[in-house]
Amino acid sequence: MRVFALSDPHLSFGTPNKAMDRFGPQWVGHPDKIERAWRERVGEKDLVLVPGDVSWAMTLEQARPDLEFLGRLPGSKLLVKGNHDYWWSTISKVRRALPPGMSALQGDAVRVGDVAIAGTRLWDVPEVSFRELIDWQPREGGAISAERTIEDAAEAARLFERELGRLERALAALQASAHGGALKIAATHFPPCGADLAPTRATERIEAAGVRHSIFGHLHSLRRDLPRPPFGERAGVRYALAACDWIDFAPLLVAET
Repeated sequence: MRVFALSDPHLSFGTPNKAMDRFGPQWVGHPDKIERAWRERVGEKDLVLVPGDVSWAMTLEQARPDLEFLGRLPGSKLLVKGNHDYWWSTISKVRRALPPGMSALQGDAVRVGDVAIAGTRLWDVPEVSFRELIDWQPREGGAISAERTIEDAAEAARLFERELGRLERALAALQASAHGGALKIAATHFPPCGADLAPTRATERIEAAGVRHSIFGHLHSLRRDLPRPPFGERAGVRYALAACDWIDFAPLLVAET
């Protein structure tokens, strides 16, 4: 079995007014790009992690066409909630609504063959900033600001503390799921560290749990002229950004067992 990842598809089949085309030419027709690359790379016995921002829908019913789109693609799919997944209500309701071959994690873990995956949303790490890595471009309705207010930062810190606890619970569940030597993967929507891999409280927990691959999304419009690629490997963990516009809308190969 091979494990792939593709985050932040931001699908909008049920909410066509939310199409991603306005965020740049790379997003024009992006579901077709995803489907084409997915079918070229992923087999029926493979697993694809989708760590967040699956759909722009506001309700489960609106999200149904987006979930069905992913459900028709090869392989099993494992979803994690993102900060824009407003359609994601309780985990029990989400799991009941998912198409066959698709499952979801929310602060817990699951084992698939010889792979154990912990999944949780996480949040912005307070001491980390990606401001200098993003190509801030004018958008329809005005430019996107890179600045945050003091109130925004305080709220983000509060949310991070809560999400750090959920990460701890997910990693505890991972230990139980990985009994017998399964490969450990952590799938979060938010990055647990900065692009320079400096340690954070999130990476400390991930590394202490024996995770080998930390997969995440959330970041978009990263500059392509950076002096070195962002993220990488530290302390035995490969930290990889799988946001679909960063990986050119093609599922990223994480591991093979």
